[in-house]
Amino acid sequence: MKIHAIILALNEEIFIENQLNTIYPYCSKISVITQYDRDWYGRFVKPDNSIKIINNYPDPEGKINLVIRRLPDEASARNMEMLSFNNKCYRNTISHGRPFKDIRLFHEPPDYFWIIDADEFYDVNTLPQILSFLEKRKPRGMRVTGYNYVYNWNNRVPRSVIDFTHFGFIKPGVLFEQRRTVSWNEFRIKKLLRILKLPDFSSMLFGFITCPESIGVFHHGCWIGDPERINAKFKKSSHKENHQNTLSDLDAIKTEFVPRNSLPINIQSAQWPVNFFCNE
Repeated sequence: MKIHAIILALNEEIFIENQLNTIYPYCSKISVITQYDRDWYGRFVKPDNSIKIINNYPDPEGKINLVIRRLPDEASARNMEMLSFNNKCYRNTISHGRPFKDIRLFHEPPDYFWIIDADEFYDVNTLPQILSFLEKRKPRGMRVTGYNYVYNWNNRVPRSVIDFTHFGFIKPGVLFEQRRTVSWNEFRIKKLLRILKLPDFSSMLFGFITCPESIGVFHHGCWIGDPERINAKFKKSSHKENHQNTLSDLDAIKTEFVPRNSLPINIQSAQWPVNFFCNE
């Protein structure tokens, strides 16, 4: 099964190498898309070393594509990259050097696009069973549940406090309407069924499934780091409502302590700033 990862990354030097270490063995291609020095609203952002890290990352199989564009929208950025991998790109072309099969293989769509942010980490010990479940079920799209963390990897937000589940894998041809939402009609049908007090089969109508937590989840490091980093993350978020968030809002979120040795091995063993773990 061919998996092509799509990553949006803006000033993610803390995460991007650890992310590539995690996903590289499981992907046929990896596209890292960045606006380099602009946020989603066109405002200047001082670049960090993300691009240097990506360019210097060992890539013996030529999997990694680095895309630098000043993009105006999160959903359209992902859609643009996914649409570039289809047979229309190579159909009827005449190569000036490389064999035609090389062009065809480059643009050939994967079985699934893996939609993942630089700070969303899957457990390498559960990734094989997640992909096996995906290959067996063959949905149009599969949502995956994530756990959020506050300030460091030891402070996890329980699912009962924040229920965080969104699309991790989608088939070629499925596009986003907004951020990680594929179709607002799914939510409208869900709402109607709830009003009518009927079973919720909205996902089934669109060919979507959710990966059971017993098979695998991901771990979201968006709110990890020092106050300066977190405040900068709030300001450049594509969620405008987050621009009003403060550290006091994070402090109010209930968390539970997770020992380092209970975290995925790829999070335990990665290189992080010293404040990414508590003093246990």
